[in-house]
Amino acid sequence: MATITKQQAVHRLTEAIRKASADDLVEIYNELFPEKPTTEAEAHASAALAEKIVGHIDSGLEVEEVLDLWHVIFPKHRRVWFDEDESLLHYAEKFEQMSQTE
Repeated sequence: MATITKQQAVHRLTEAIRKASADDLVEIYNELFPEKPTTEAEAHASAALAEKIVGHIDSGLEVEEVLDLWHVIFPKHRRVWFDEDESLLHYAEKFEQMSQTE
């Protein structure tokens, strides 16, 4: 299981957003701004969408928002959770099958 700080998680989210396709940006944007959703057509027409998302992230996210975005941007990561005592985000990079005992 991987473990990173909140700051490292925010950095990874930001980097992924800068590399995201327009349709992925729409999903991310709509997760952050559900009251003002955008469409794929608007995303293709506006290069500023990624920068608006990054600007929102840079303004500071609560842990819950980091976790919500993590699930959207890295959907293959499993068992994502934040340890408040250690201030660390934990996640499994791929599906780990439970071992069966006989």
